Amino acid sequence: MISLYLKKTIFMMMCFALPVGFVLAETPQQPQIGAQAAYVMDADTGDELYAKNPDQRMYPGSTTKIMTCILGIELGKEKMDQPIRITQDSQNIESDASVLGIYPGDKVTLRNAMTGMMVVSGCDAAIDVAETVTPTQADFVSQMNEKAAALGADHTHFVNPHGLPDADHYTTARDLAKIAAYGMSLPEFRSMVKKSEYDMPYMDGGTKHCTSTNYFLTSGFPGADGIKTGTTIAGGPCLVASATQNGRTVVAVILNSENRFDDAQSLLKYGFAVLPPAENVYILRDAPAGQTLTEAAEKQKEGALAAQQQAQKILSSSGGKTKKSA
Repeated sequence: MISLYLKKTIFMMMCFALPVGFVLAETPQQPQIGAQAAYVMDADTGDELYAKNPDQRMYPGSTTKIMTCILGIELGKEKMDQPIRITQDSQNIESDASVLGIYPGDKVTLRNAMTGMMVVSGCDAAIDVAETVTPTQADFVSQMNEKAAALGADHTHFVNPHGLPDADHYTTARDLAKIAAYGMSLPEFRSMVKKSEYDMPYMDGGTKHCTSTNYFLTSGFPGADGIKTGTTIAGGPCLVASATQNGRTVVAVILNSENRFDDAQSLLKYGFAVLPPAENVYILRDAPAGQTLTEAAEKQKEGALAAQQQAQKILSSSGGKTKKSA
């Protein structure tokens, strides 16, 4: 009869050998949502947790500003606490577009203007960010598309930094999740997108009060910490939402949904319910430099196979018999 100790040893090894994402508890039922397309991702590993029409081409609206903010941070790292360049282009924005409301003569740092941009979805600020960190909007848009390609967002194409409709400006739920998950890996980005309200300071005194368009942040969902809304006639109401619980971040993309905030809660609740336990995941950010997701998956398979072989070896060497434990 196999000893209790040996049973425990083999059980632990076999648990290690289980595929990533295996959950002993019954898998919860997938949520019923109204979104035309949606995607839920483990932001730490890039693993898919839920998908609905994930590769359907959609208009992103102001969720475009997620990429604008990422590049503002990365390209403008030496200018973050310098005044943003307020351009004439930003003053000519469409009259029905959402704006931060900064004007020539205002002195606002790039950091604070970007924070205000993400809180109120300021299309004017998006243009000014673009023309502060690159010579022209065209240069900035080129960088947006290069960054999207680098992040594996292969079905995305940008033509402006704000997301106002254009037939050649599009993304997918899966691509937008990749972009958003990358943004959440940047501390400055996380700080900007988690604010439900913000008093944007002017460099010469005074503040401008900003209230977020992302009502998910004040929904009461545990750990809600981002990210961005977007609404256009062409693309419908959209939302990229995120939450962090016990150090794990999950991102949900909702495209064209009349109930985007309800959908976000349903999708994130489901995402956390099916999220593999921390000990069963290979966190990409902790992997050796340069290791890809494919390589990480191979490492997981190798570890699982080794554990299975070791467990079988123990069973074989015992002959199925051992002394009864006390």
